Amino acid sequence: MSRLSISKAWDETSEILVRDGRLYASVALALVVLPATVIGLFAPRSETITPMAWVFLAISIVIGFAAQIALNRLAIGPSTTVKDAIIRGFARMPVVVGSFLMLCVALMVVLIILVLILGAAGLIASPESGAEPPWFVIALIVLLTALCYAIFQLTAPVAAVESGGSVSIMKRSWDLARGEYLRLLAFVLIALFGLIVVVLAGQFVIGSMVAAALGPPMPGSLSALLISLVVALIQSVFTVIFGVMLARIYVQLAASGPVSVPSSGA
Repeated sequence: MSRLSISKAWDETSEILVRDGRLYASVALALVVLPATVIGLFAPRSETITPMAWVFLAISIVIGFAAQIALNRLAIGPSTTVKDAIIRGFARMPVVVGSFLMLCVALMVVLIILVLILGAAGLIASPESGAEPPWFVIALIVLLTALCYAIFQLTAPVAAVESGGSVSIMKRSWDLARGEYLRLLAFVLIALFGLIVVVLAGQFVIGSMVAAALGPPMPGSLSALLISLVVALIQSVFTVIFGVMLARIYVQLAASGPVSVPSSGA
């Protein structure tokens, strides 16, 4: 019998957010909405990515890891304050970033070996030719990335409530995910599809309306502010739901007991 039920995780997530939504909203506003809005204001999305935009992107990713850990800490329990959850998020963020970088390096090595094998077999053109890779190579890259993330996505909730360094939390995530790869992969693919839909909707639909009314989003403009704020709000809703669901998935796999009630510290 499977240890993991995605529907149960969703039911627990709904219950938690109905009961304690303001706590998670506090974390999202501080670590998702505010940074994303500021970054979008001074480095709005465009076809040309400047070095400064890359710096802002790196900062947003790092803060995003802290937000994920903080949300996981609240949703897993035992009861804690929003302040302590955020402190825990930043304290454990370097460990999760380290595991993420190691995973990226390992995935890059696998992809390079794969490209060399396919090139030697004559199935794809050499990178020096400048030809675009065939669709099946792109699909394989996406699948490998999704599969790897499906296994190691649990590093964030593990880091939120357990000790250990980057290698330790990756091993723990692997142990927890063993035997549940397909369900975890399905969760990742559904979440990825949802993220793409909401971000594209906010960026292109709402962004186009704002740009038509106030002009193109230039750094420091009102248009850039409004677009980045709307996109950040949409992104924060997704981040909270994903974070709480991931935490409840961890609880199931770790057999950590019933839903805990977080405290605002008020």
